[in-house]
Amino acid sequence: MENVYQLRKKKHDLAMLHEECELNFRRLHRLLPNIRKIGEEIGFSPFDGHPGSFELRVIEVTRYTSLVRALSLQRTPQWVADIDILIRVYKDVQMAEVVEWCRDRSIPWALCELSGLQAPDEKWQWNLFLSELLVQGIRSATKSSKTPI
Repeated sequence: MENVYQLRKKKHDLAMLHEECELNFRRLHRLLPNIRKIGEEIGFSPFDGHPGSFELRVIEVTRYTSLVRALSLQRTPQWVADIDILIRVYKDVQMAEVVEWCRDRSIPWALCELSGLQAPDEKWQWNLFLSELLVQGIRSATKSSKTPI
């Protein structure tokens, strides 16, 4: 697996973003198998040995999609914003993508569209962060349970 620096140096295209969203769907499904139920949640600590945890909670369910909130639960200084991510899960195409980042809905539609202070690969970065968060959640859940997820 490539590290984050190598991935960011690449030119990102729609096919790569879709592939990452498909992987995120599978990872999210391992943590929240019942994604069609409002209120379904799981908490985990992705920080080995450090305080802090995340909560994934299904907050909306429609016929073809679900909306999941990933929220950091650690106490941070007031000048540091809490991580609060909304993830739209598309059940029919089996994809999960970040649709809101820390209450910022101005996600660029194009992969290279700049909006304010966003980087050219902002959408890719948000979904890559979600990937890493979900991988850490799976590792954490696997360590804390006797049977692997």
